[in-house]
Amino acid sequence: MSVGPYTIGVDTGGTFTDTVVVDAEGSLTIGKQLSTPPEFVGGVESSVVAAAGALGIPVESLLTDTQNFMHGTTIVVNALVTGRGARIGLITTRGFGDTVFIARTASRTSGRANSELHRFAHLARPEPTIPVSKTLVREVVERVDRHGKVLVPLDDTSVRAAVAQLRDQGAEAIAVCLLWSCLLPDHERRVAEICAEVAPDLPVTISVDVARQMGEYERTTTAGFNAAMSSIAADYVDRLSARLAARGLARPPWIMQGNGGVASVEKIRKTPVGLVGSGPAGGVLGARALAARLGIDNVICTDVGGTTFDVGLVVRGELELTPTTILNQHRLHLPLVDTVSIGAGGGSLARAERVGDSVRLRVGPDSAGAMPGPACYGRGGTLPTVTDADLILGMIDPEFFLGGQIRLDVDAAREAVRIHVAEPLGMTVDEAAAGIVQIADSHMSDLMRQVTVQRGHDPREFTAFLYGGGGPLHGTAYAANLGVKSMVVPGGPLASVFSAWGIASADIHHTFQRSASLSLPGEPAVINASFLALEAEGRAQLVSDGVDARDQILQRFVAMRYRLQTNEVTIPVPAGELSAADVVRLMDTFDTEYRRLYGAEAGFRDAGIELTTCRVNAYGVVSRLDLRFPDVPVQPWDPSSHRSVHWPELGRREETPVHRQENLGVGSVLTGPAIVELPTTTVAVRPGQRLEVDAMRNYVITITDPKESDLER
Repeated sequence: MSVGPYTIGVDTGGTFTDTVVVDAEGSLTIGKQLSTPPEFVGGVESSVVAAAGALGIPVESLLTDTQNFMHGTTIVVNALVTGRGARIGLITTRGFGDTVFIARTASRTSGRANSELHRFAHLARPEPTIPVSKTLVREVVERVDRHGKVLVPLDDTSVRAAVAQLRDQGAEAIAVCLLWSCLLPDHERRVAEICAEVAPDLPVTISVDVARQMGEYERTTTAGFNAAMSSIAADYVDRLSARLAARGLARPPWIMQGNGGVASVEKIRKTPVGLVGSGPAGGVLGARALAARLGIDNVICTDVGGTTFDVGLVVRGELELTPTTILNQHRLHLPLVDTVSIGAGGGSLARAERVGDSVRLRVGPDSAGAMPGPACYGRGGTLPTVTDADLILGMIDPEFFLGGQIRLDVDAAREAVRIHVAEPLGMTVDEAAAGIVQIADSHMSDLMRQVTVQRGHDPREFTAFLYGGGGPLHGTAYAANLGVKSMVVPGGPLASVFSAWGIASADIHHTFQRSASLSLPGEPAVINASFLALEAEGRAQLVSDGVDARDQILQRFVAMRYRLQTNEVTIPVPAGELSAADVVRLMDTFDTEYRRLYGAEAGFRDAGIELTTCRVNAYGVVSRLDLRFPDVPVQPWDPSSHRSVHWPELGRREETPVHRQENLGVGSVLTGPAIVELPTTTVAVRPGQRLEVDAMRNYVITITDPKESDLER
């Protein structure tokens, strides 16, 4: 019997919306439904209803007894990808209106695939921050120097004229970025006051509220994206909150951010750009928590959804965080959990393409999504996908997809693959399906290699966590291809909704940072003053979130670099007032970390060391979830449960034992090839692999018959 109060985590992806309900004793209940683009709230509601049904209680009873509702959404990323968003007006310092259009030289290559970098004719500047045009840029009279000193006072008259013109020209939101406002925010705050007077209906973003750091271009893009997304995010969280409240939820939901923590609805209304990367961050957050319980230090976190494949790292027990991110080739001052994504998932479309005189097979990056979905869904899709290929190969039971909620059409899948892949390439349908799966797995292995080997990590020293709807099925191939020796399917059935569990386990997290250009060792008082101000901001925000002082955690960091270099390294800073000796120790730590990252001979202390940014992460502890599955009696396996599965590793079909979740208890062992069917995912134990169920019901998969991987060659 489930016991409240409950914590609910919901992760909305491009294809599925996943729900995890955790009761007061740590027991888990899962709901998984198709997403409902473009409005998405319906998918959240139906997924929660499914979880309530699995609990055997009305959804109103579930939500009434819920203390924390945590939600990760792709609404902002979807808007960015499709080019939607408010039509923004940009206000900047006189003489600097072209900054966002000039961009940086690196923006020509930022975010581009390696294959694109060789096509020099296409390395043009990115499109400007969406969706601003030169006709909606206004320059105002003011000037602050690099020391934060006012050279020219802000001219209110020029600001009023600029706001009125933007309003009359149809701007739907306003972004403000003035030169050196990171050192003196007063002018930007005054511009915001005038905007409220002249155009009270237009949302306004000032750069110092979203990115108080040096780098005028990065502050402009961050403010611009935030302004463009403000109306969309506000509409979404308001609709979501209203629908949940109507069903009985007493307090507004917490919304997952890309920095690995949640924030209030009110905070998200003001800074929606923080939603970028919220889904992948949930999976990495969950991986860190589970790895800590398993005693695993290094994890490659891999999430195969219907639309994307996401990879992140846990290194020495900690999340990998990045102080900036790339959106549409623009660099933003936006601290995020460091995850990398490509268009590779169950819904990735496959087709034969003519290239010159030859025909080749291409898989992804475009996706069939939730609607119409793969051809086998029977929802009008006619193009083959990776899921169609998995079905043809026998990896998926057409009668047991999503626990039997959706019956898959094998004939439709075969016909789609035959028409669009097999016949153009002169292959059998099985060969074409195997080719689709192998190319998709290779794309995933390549991204894992990029995140590990190309960053100086040896993947053989990591455990791969395989989650998402397709992770347990494809991960045993793509991780083995990279040379990973150990894989974990988290919690067995939890794997397909693991990001939702990670979101449910999140705490409140806000990041506060300021530029502090300082040559070290410098004067410790300057650093101490910056941290005191940032910590005061952090505590004030947590108090407004309703977090008690005993549940507040503040962590301090600095970004440092060698003079005349651009590569910064983030270093943790101890609590308390820093002395001159503490600053020297920070410099020594920076030296050591820089050499670890870039090579033993890369350090150049004689050039001098600069401190560029002070940063405070403010955490409010709201979730103390445990992970517990109820004891389920193990049922004897039926030896007649076999089916024909085409294993790409063997190049042929083989009668393969098929197990269900209820056949496996703690200590159960399987050797490949074998299939394990769970209600919301499928685990493929490949030839030469061994699966064992540990005490937490994780499926731990190891290589028993290793073959040479790409890395070892």
